[in-house]
Order: sequence, then C-alpha cells, then structure tokens
Amino acid sequence: MASLLAEAAPRDAAQAYAIQDRVYAEIRRGRRPGAWKVGGPSDRVEPAASPILDLLRSPARVEGPILGVEAELAYRFVRDVEDNFSEERIASAVGEALVAIEVCATRLANWNEAPELWKLADFQSNGCLVAGSGRREWRRIDFSAQEVEMLVDGRVVVSKASHPYGDPFRLVPWLAAHCANRGCGLRAGDIVTTGSWGGMQAAAPGSTVVARFPGIGEARLIIVRA
Repeated sequence: MASLLAEAAPRDAAQAYAIQDRVYAEIRRGRRPGAWKVGGPSDRVEPAASPILDLLRSPARVEGPILGVEAELAYRFVRDVEDNFSEERIASAVGEALVAIEVCATRLANWNEAPELWKLADFQSNGCLVAGSGRREWRRIDFSAQEVEMLVDGRVVVSKASHPYGDPFRLVPWLAAHCANRGCGLRAGDIVTTGSWGGMQAAAPGSTVVARFPGIGEARLIIVRA
C-alpha cells in the first residue's frame, strides 16, 4: 500500500493544490471558500495552505471518529484583499483575532502511510473549523507571551504552548497572496486560521473539547457518535 501511495502521489505542491481545487469544486459545487488554513513547522520553510471544508460556530457538534483536534488562532477579515499583500495592508483588513478548534480528518484510506504531498492534497487533513469568540484589539496581543489551554473532557491536554512562527499573523500575508494566485482572493467575512498551538490531540466520540486563549476568547466542541 505504501509503495502505491508513493507512486500515485502528486509530484509537487502545485499539483497537490490543483487536486485541492478540483475536489473542493466538486464537493462544494462552485462555492468559493469562506475560510482557509495556513501553517508550517517554522519560518525556515514555505508555509502550506488549504481551504476549510466546513466552518462551524462555537459551540459546535461534529460526528466522530476523527483524527484529532487542534487549538488555533484565526483572523476574521472585514475588508477585501486582492492586490496588495503588504503586512500593514493585510493587518488593516483584519477585524479580529479569534479562537478556533480545527477538527482533523482525512479522506485517505491509509493516512498514516500517506506521503506528505497526499496529505497536502487532502486539505492538510482538515475536517472542519470551529470558530469561537475573539478580540478586536488583536494588535495589542503579545503572542510571544500568549497562554493557551485545551481541555478534553475537563482534562488539560495543552498548556503553555507556543506558535511555531512566534507571531501567527506572519503567515497571513503569504496566505493572502496564495489565495489571489489561485483566483480567490480574501474577502470581507473570510476567516484564516494559522496552525496548531501544542499539536494535534486525541478526542474520542462522546468527548467535549474546549480551546481557550486567555485575553482573547474560547471555542467549544462536542464530538458525537455517528
């Protein structure tokens, strides 16, 4: 199975993104994405991105089983951004930072053995995004000192984590240019989530998940049995 996955894998990121576009267009019947995810292990490598398949509002309910959950910070846009990708221009178009829970899921038959380019094509393992409460004065946040807490059934599974980029907003101008190059620039109302604080955590059907960033907000999710 592993050799077949490798042989059939996308040749490069451009081909993986083309697969994303085709699959998204098929399952969403021509609707443009209203939310995106972007992330990377560090600022020494190019980020990766994908559209969010389903955007839910906290508190949300999602059917399990799933791969896991991640505590994240996202940004909500209040103005369109299509042709100027400077950091200041992008920041001026953001209305608030908000807390999100990414639900990780896969359409791959053997996710553990799949090459990374297949995982990129598979929407970076996105199942959906749960958007919670936020803060409009987000530029005042010291992200280097920002605390985070994720609980699964009341048990703390993430605490005192950090973002791999230090300041997660550093990813957003790259994502804005990436979306424009794909013919779907960011618009007012869109949400961009910026990757995990503390990594993916297990959450079984029946679990209640809470992600909390003190001073910013929180998001809640119940994973129900299918």
